[in-house]
Amino acid sequence: MSVMKNKIAIFFVFFSSIFVLASCLKNDSDEVVYYDDTAITSFSVGTLNRYIHTTSSTGEDSVYKTTLDCSKYKFYIDQYKKEIYNIDSLPLGIDVSKVLVSATSKNSGLIVVNLKTKDLTADSLVSVTSSDSLDFTNPLEFRVFNTMGTAYRSYTVHVNVHQEVADSFLWRKVVDNDAVVASLQGMKVLSANGKLWLMGNDGTGSKVYKGSVGNGITWTEVSTSPFAADAYKNFTLLYGIPSFVSDGSLYQCFDDGRGCLPMAKVDLECLLGAGKGSIYGLTGEGIMLESPSVYNDWQLSTLDTDAQLLPTRDVNFMVLSSNVNVNTYTLLLIGNRDASYEADTTAVVWGKVEELDGKSQDQPWFYYTPSKENKSQLPRLNNLQVVGYDSGLIALGGESFDGKQSAFAHFYRSEDMGVTWSMNATYSFPAGFSSSDTSFAMTSDDDNYLWVFCGGTGQVWRGRTNRLGWNQEQVGYEQ
Repeated sequence: MSVMKNKIAIFFVFFSSIFVLASCLKNDSDEVVYYDDTAITSFSVGTLNRYIHTTSSTGEDSVYKTTLDCSKYKFYIDQYKKEIYNIDSLPLGIDVSKVLVSATSKNSGLIVVNLKTKDLTADSLVSVTSSDSLDFTNPLEFRVFNTMGTAYRSYTVHVNVHQEVADSFLWRKVVDNDAVVASLQGMKVLSANGKLWLMGNDGTGSKVYKGSVGNGITWTEVSTSPFAADAYKNFTLLYGIPSFVSDGSLYQCFDDGRGCLPMAKVDLECLLGAGKGSIYGLTGEGIMLESPSVYNDWQLSTLDTDAQLLPTRDVNFMVLSSNVNVNTYTLLLIGNRDASYEADTTAVVWGKVEELDGKSQDQPWFYYTPSKENKSQLPRLNNLQVVGYDSGLIALGGESFDGKQSAFAHFYRSEDMGVTWSMNATYSFPAGFSSSDTSFAMTSDDDNYLWVFCGGTGQVWRGRTNRLGWNQEQVGYEQ
């Protein structure tokens, strides 16, 4: 590290020069003004070295060096706490042992850095220039002296660097053998109000459990008696409330000790979910119905093609916000038709645009017609699970209907509202993953975690893309 070695004597030079200049002024109208207040008003760093790890085609690890202009990273100056730091952390691999800095002060105060002596017993003050590098492996103390030389203000300066790769996805096993999860022959899981809600068939019927996450998961049975054996298959959220249809009644489950209560009689085979303006369901004939309220006023939805193309099993319902138009949402219905439709080779996908500006006409549900030109469609997988995650969709499933693909072969991701799907290696299954290939469930929560629940083994896995765990303001400028 090259640092100017002029120590405390710089102050004598600085202040002496002021007096010399003042005495040499020949114009009596000129006046030198000295200020008793000062502060650091701006701080930035320059182009820094970055070391990036990579893996060769043979699996060998290597590191290469590059540089990155870090001047765009904004440093926040807290004048009250006397701290300077970057809210947006610098990218992983940045070397902060040799940092060029630029700083300015109020009223031309002199800025120095306290490097301390090696034994940390005394101060070693060095002037700050844009050509000398500093080591920010640990925070440094900066001082700014007023022009009168009577006082200074000190700041602790931090240069923050990310310690993990932004788009790396890491799994953690939350539970190795959860007795409730292991016992279920089929299940669905929801995340709502900071809780996990599990509904599944334990052989006697469908039961509902509420889970609190801590060191593992503590389940509390919410239902007082089993519901219909297949009721768990239409377990969904209606405006944040876990809901389902069983034996012709719509039930909702509450987090206040009331349990799951019947709210209305409904002629629905499957409760799908709620958009922002209506709730949706399927009848036994496969006709989609919608209601502007939870309990009544059901009416036939408009479809752009034959209702026979609607999914009847493994049904998933998502609501995605528009990135362009306010109060505009895309509703997605993704699932399978039953096994008798042998010609089906892909999952069934339907969509609907829901506009809530009060002026737009109601849009019909539209069918994503399979196309031979589209080589990236979602396979027809048993117990298909689809959730919204990281501004896209994630899907997993058991064995394909045609038997050509084994269970849990891939996670699939779509970034275009379900039109195309890729076998995404980012979300590969963790080492040690084990589950029944017919009883499993997936959900995502408000903290950007992806959850997978494994029947048979009772394993519960939770994972998250690293950058989704950072504070939102930390994401900027990440390369």
